[in-house]
Amino acid sequence: MKRLLIAILVIIFVSNIWPQSPNENWIVVSTDKDQTTFINVSGLSIYTGPEIFVWALQELNAPLSMEDVSGEIFKVRTYYHINKSLNRYSIIQIIYYDVESNVLKQYKYEHKYDAPDLKFNNPVVPGSEVYYILKKCLEFI
Repeated sequence: MKRLLIAILVIIFVSNIWPQSPNENWIVVSTDKDQTTFINVSGLSIYTGPEIFVWALQELNAPLSMEDVSGEIFKVRTYYHINKSLNRYSIIQIIYYDVESNVLKQYKYEHKYDAPDLKFNNPVVPGSEVYYILKKCLEFI
């Protein structure tokens, strides 16, 4: 019984002092009839160089269906790696959620290339969702 009590106290102590992940701070990037897009601006200020890592969240007004995802998608969370000098980006991870915010499916993409054209394989097109995400990120850097 004494060991159980000590184990419980250790768990409580460790869980209280163990570093917590930084608080998320979601800011609206854009809203239209189909969706609202947010970015998590927590920690963006550390990206003073040309590269930015940022989470974006799309909350859909109508559910989306995809062949490889079982269930209706109500939220999509995407982790972007953006090079503001090259005006290019890549996607690191995508997570699809149902109406109750349960994960339906997720994809992680590895980019093992050093060449910028391969590392950042998509252009940031003016007027695109990523364009507005980058623009909002720059307000916090």
